[in-house]
Amino acid sequence: MPKLFLLIMWLAFPLFGFFGWFFYNKSKHEERKLLIEKGINPEEFSKPSQNFKFFWLKLGMVVMGLGLGLFVIALLVDLHLTGQSDAIYPAILCLCGGGSLVLANYLAHRKN
Repeated sequence: MPKLFLLIMWLAFPLFGFFGWFFYNKSKHEERKLLIEKGINPEEFSKPSQNFKFFWLKLGMVVMGLGLGLFVIALLVDLHLTGQSDAIYPAILCLCGGGSLVLANYLAHRKN
């Protein structure tokens, strides 16, 4: 029974992702078609969003937050228990990866 559940779960997640992508693109296409039918130039609405400008900064902050949380968990486990925590390795990876994404955002922002 658990193997069947895991199989369904592993098949369902990519399927949901595909259907989400498919219906999102289908709705964008329908919206574009309606704008053309009404005589509105759809290129006016397809300008890049200002929210995408800070994508790397936002992603870096999220990864750094996850890394900091894992680091705190590793410290708490090491301080209060005698066992060794395995959360320190992903914490270091997340902190370094998030820091590099924030740095990449500032370097890209600096060039522009």
